[in-house]
Amino acid sequence: MSVLIFLLLVLLFCVLFIWTKILLPKKHLRSQHQELNAHHQRPLTDAELTLCRTYLAQRQRSPISFTERLLSKLNLARNTCTLRDKSVYTLNHSITHYSLSTSVPELNRYYLDAIEIHLPPNGQPFITADNTIELVYTNQSPLVITLNGHHLLDDLNSSSTQIPPSTTTDTSIRKETSERVAILNVRRQTVEEYALTHANNISEALILCCALLLIFCSLLTPLKFMPWILLASFLIILPCLWLMYRRPPRGHLQEIRTMRGRLRPWGLFGEANPKQQNLSLGILDLHYPEHWYPYIQKDIGQETIIEVDEQNRVVQHGPLLSLTHEVKKFPLQNWRHNLTLAVGSLLILIMTTSWLPTGISFKIALARLQGEQRVTVTDIDQLTQHTLHVGDVIDIKGSGRCIVPQTYQSNRTYDFLPFDCSAIYWNTHLSNTLPPSPIIEKTQALLATTSRQLDPDNNDLKGLNPQLASAIQKSGMILLNNFSDIVLKTAQLCATSQDCPRLKSALVNLENAKDWPMLVEQAKSGKLDGLNVLLRPNSAQNLTNLVNVATTTFMSKETRKMVETLSHLPRNGYLFINGQGQLLVDQEQPETSLFDLEPATQWKELQRISAQLLNTPFSLSGIITSLQRDDQGTLHVVVHQQPNTHALWRYVVTTLFLVCLIVLIVANTLLGIHRLRSNFSRYPRIKQDYEASLSEASPLLLRPKE
Repeated sequence: MSVLIFLLLVLLFCVLFIWTKILLPKKHLRSQHQELNAHHQRPLTDAELTLCRTYLAQRQRSPISFTERLLSKLNLARNTCTLRDKSVYTLNHSITHYSLSTSVPELNRYYLDAIEIHLPPNGQPFITADNTIELVYTNQSPLVITLNGHHLLDDLNSSSTQIPPSTTTDTSIRKETSERVAILNVRRQTVEEYALTHANNISEALILCCALLLIFCSLLTPLKFMPWILLASFLIILPCLWLMYRRPPRGHLQEIRTMRGRLRPWGLFGEANPKQQNLSLGILDLHYPEHWYPYIQKDIGQETIIEVDEQNRVVQHGPLLSLTHEVKKFPLQNWRHNLTLAVGSLLILIMTTSWLPTGISFKIALARLQGEQRVTVTDIDQLTQHTLHVGDVIDIKGSGRCIVPQTYQSNRTYDFLPFDCSAIYWNTHLSNTLPPSPIIEKTQALLATTSRQLDPDNNDLKGLNPQLASAIQKSGMILLNNFSDIVLKTAQLCATSQDCPRLKSALVNLENAKDWPMLVEQAKSGKLDGLNVLLRPNSAQNLTNLVNVATTTFMSKETRKMVETLSHLPRNGYLFINGQGQLLVDQEQPETSLFDLEPATQWKELQRISAQLLNTPFSLSGIITSLQRDDQGTLHVVVHQQPNTHALWRYVVTTLFLVCLIVLIVANTLLGIHRLRSNFSRYPRIKQDYEASLSEASPLLLRPKE
């Protein structure tokens, strides 16, 4: 499975690399060579195909560098000129000829309108005013194979072919124009000119963001897959960085032609509007940088020396206007690259902090870097002799107290409600039982006396007339032989006038007293001693229900009050918290939560649980990730399970990845903002430099108007 994932990732990288570095440039190159309007098309014959391949192979220059010689031996020569398809296109068109040297035919340039073609050296004598041309498309310039019925490639291989003398000059063969345009020199692009044509390229930044996303995915996968995915991400990052900072290969640099001719405006009203921005040199439509137009107006209509690239973009005009000079003196500000990388890193950082425990990873990795101290204790007196630090490895065994969270009413489910044994409080003196509760004692006393007197099976009829006792048993009625005890226990429990109103009213009615205070006064004075109250079964059941309702309310309130009391920890001591939320004690979990039980049994369950968890044995082993002392003097110690070697590597990689993302965000944001501001002021500074240069070159020259 891991090998499959690795191969898929490598395949993804290869697809991205081929698309961005091979297919897109070739697509751009094909777009540079516009299709000519051919009126006929036919397939290449086998003989023509062989001749074309032989001719193109002969035109390849011999390898110079070691890399080129190595690639040539492997049949992988750089920038090899090859056929784009196996079709021959026929068209009728005039040919424009620019001559760099009349003595060297290979330095001549030929154009069909603004599209450059390659004409074999023996084809120049056959050029006429209107030509019938057969050509094939290559990955560079179209290749002419037949001109006006002459098979040029056959002529090259025939030693007996008689070539008529040349009658052409260094001007265009086209009869309708007499403009003289000469090619003075041909050179390769400078690095600055190449950078200018790729200034807005953000493909490398997008690939780097994909590699960072791949590293993030590796942190979510199992440990056995993680190294393979990290390796794949590095296989993406390293070549991408190399492509970003390498010098462009010579084969990627376009040809720059130095041309001399008369600069003229073009268009329907070109002569009438000399300040327009559409200019031409001969048949070439020129594309000037926008900020150059104020400085070239004086040269329109004059013979000018310019340098143009393969897309007819002017890179230098005269001795002063130069894109190379601009880039050297005012470097390009590729702010899009920085902001793209900053935004991508920010999104990945948000995903990482949202889906991964980055805090724990950072703390454990930092603790490992700071070094560790092992602390092993079995008594709190031993622990007080040590000074704990983040990163220390502790091993503790003792008896402590599971804490009661103050927010136990929230949606979180604790294993030992209302105790949470993922945190243990340790101190010198801890209570093993719940503190006494007077309310619970009064409630239990009232329940005991009422259940004893109202239970039909335990109805005490001793001391009564036998005949009366027999009649009571036969009628099924219940005798309250200690009614004053019920009244007194109720008065003790329901001390305020708002407590137990229905129970008090029922007891008053049973004795036919005036009100509740008078009934209590009679019970306290002994007037109700020896008073027997006879109840029907339904009346006894109603009285039992009223007592249960009253005592349930008091017991539920007192249970919650006791839980809240236990949630307040004593002063000082240590509170050990498991950072992973795991239990620190080995106790059987209750089947039912405390507050899911009946209120009458909650107190008993709380007593049972507290007997186990107020002083329970625990063991704790791990690495300290946090230390904090609260206002009560209690030291909160967060302990995380000590990671093994594989988990530690995951934490280290996560930490380094976070640091890398933060550095990328900060650095690229600052650089992007700085470069964006510099980009806004770049062209004004270039204009100021040109104006200063023009003023120094000719003091009498007026500055061009915007």
